[in-house]
Amino acid sequence: MQGEAMKTTRFACGRWLSTFILTIGIGALSMPAAAQMAAGKSKFVGSAMGSSAPSNFSTYWNQVTPENGSKWGSVEATRNVMNWSQAHVAYDYAVARGFKFKFHTLVWGAQYPTWLTSTGLSQAQQRAEIEEWIRLAGQQFPQAWAVDVVNEPVKTPLPFKAALGGDGATGWDWVITAFQLARQYFPNAKLLINEYGTENDPNARNQYLTIINLLKARGLIDGIGVQAHYFNLDSMNASQMTTALNAYAATGLDVYISELDITGGGSDSGQLAKYQDLFPAIWNHNSVKGITLWGYIVGQTWHTGTGLVNSNGTERPAMAWLKGFVSGSGTGGGGVWLEAERGTVGATWNDNIADSAASSGQYVTVKPGNNSTASAPTTAAGWVQLPFTVTQSGTYRMWIRRKTPTADDDSFWVRMDNGAFAMWNNIPVATSWSWAQYPSTFNLSAGSHTLVFGYREDGAQLDKVYITSGTDTPSGTGGTPNN
Repeated sequence: MQGEAMKTTRFACGRWLSTFILTIGIGALSMPAAAQMAAGKSKFVGSAMGSSAPSNFSTYWNQVTPENGSKWGSVEATRNVMNWSQAHVAYDYAVARGFKFKFHTLVWGAQYPTWLTSTGLSQAQQRAEIEEWIRLAGQQFPQAWAVDVVNEPVKTPLPFKAALGGDGATGWDWVITAFQLARQYFPNAKLLINEYGTENDPNARNQYLTIINLLKARGLIDGIGVQAHYFNLDSMNASQMTTALNAYAATGLDVYISELDITGGGSDSGQLAKYQDLFPAIWNHNSVKGITLWGYIVGQTWHTGTGLVNSNGTERPAMAWLKGFVSGSGTGGGGVWLEAERGTVGATWNDNIADSAASSGQYVTVKPGNNSTASAPTTAAGWVQLPFTVTQSGTYRMWIRRKTPTADDDSFWVRMDNGAFAMWNNIPVATSWSWAQYPSTFNLSAGSHTLVFGYREDGAQLDKVYITSGTDTPSGTGGTPNN
């Protein structure tokens, strides 16, 4: 194509120059990284990175996404002149530390080179430029863990989609073509799609899922990106977030929270409260395999109020909490969620009682007239048995989502595996569904276990159980059930 020789030459020189600059400017990159909050977890917690690597980046994060440096408009603002240096700041930093690097992004209806649509290129020429861009990006970042192939297909119209096939027979042929090219030129990377505004908008979410399922049917997609920006999350609760994540999980694809930021109204206390409400629902959802924040230093994020660490290095309360929550959360997603009605429910319990406010629309309760206050019931007719599995040995805490309407309906008998029953009495009165923490902990080995509830007072109602090695507090309807 036109300018190919010039482009290849400048591509090579630009790559050498960026390596030289990086070697001089951040030559200490090969030193061992500090322990990140998600070190040793099965999920990562990362951040976007700007034009330089903050000195405390590896104190917190173990995944890197360039904020702007790998967008096409940043790399090839002038046709045939490739500037990869900013993208390499993030890439080289990640590779040197063994962190996951995500390329963001290949095809997007914003921040693309203006010359692509303003210089009279034909559709064939545009297509050739798009393919060359994807090919060169794949060559430049061979160790990319993942790539956002198409960014915001629902929310940001693509002015040059006709060059990729337009809407076509599927309505989204241009997205399919982009993923086919990405699979060709990023053969070793996970191919992701990315979108905002689907978290609390069912119509947008369904449209997004239509695209995702078209790609899945063709074997072209490896994961779903959910941006999770403040302008959605600040007005959401954990139950709403779980509903959205459940819809994505139903595809069977991994989910990645890709651009998380929260203001909570702008105050320290508001941001902390919103993180405490939403983040556990995200982190503990089985489908979520990683979370990337969209920057973290106050004054250096794209929107005021989203930062977590002040420019002098002091941490806002939400960051202090976030570190403790993630580092104490077992292996990541270490919590087990159990629906009471999905266990083995004895005959002295009413099972599968419908309630739209219950986590899966149903709960169990002790049948009227069944009270066993002095000792636990001795047969399975009086029990609710909930088998579960944990992947790591450790000390686990238990929470239950329950209604205990009066002081005469505020207790259960509790047993783990074949141990003795313990009386759990004086659970705080609650006339609507809320979470209560069991006062003791369980030391569990990795493997299979069975939690047993015995009736003690009729009227006590049980909806859901959360067992976790972390320090998090469940909220809303909790996470996706494991049973």
